[in-house]
Amino acid sequence: MYQVEGASLQRGMNFHLKQDYSVILMSIRPGSPYVDHVLDEGKALIYEGHNVPKSKGIKDPKQHDQPMATESGKLTQNGLFLSAAKRYQNNEKLPERVKVYEKLRNGIWVYNGIFHLLNSWIENSEGRKIFKFRLELASIQ
Repeated sequence: MYQVEGASLQRGMNFHLKQDYSVILMSIRPGSPYVDHVLDEGKALIYEGHNVPKSKGIKDPKQHDQPMATESGKLTQNGLFLSAAKRYQNNEKLPERVKVYEKLRNGIWVYNGIFHLLNSWIENSEGRKIFKFRLELASIQ
């Protein structure tokens, strides 16, 4: 991925990694920290947003709502992706192009293609709010 993207991807959501696309890293392996789903034989994905980082003195991020913005008001990756999906839904912008990589094993990733970010929402899960994103495979790669 480093050779292709020109960056070491340290987080799962990378809004506008390049000028014309974003990148997400997903996993549907047992024990994955997020609940991502592959639908329609790989033509659609439901991607779960990301938790508040442990580095903020939080012992268990899964006990807290996923953040839309930082304490200073800057949008998190969740907020950036949600805003992009809403702009598309409001016919203000074309859908965000998102390259998707899937983790097969530790250190082994596969490129799944370019998807369009079409929808986003916040839902309740186990007593907290989480972000969900629907992406569909772009017809032209």
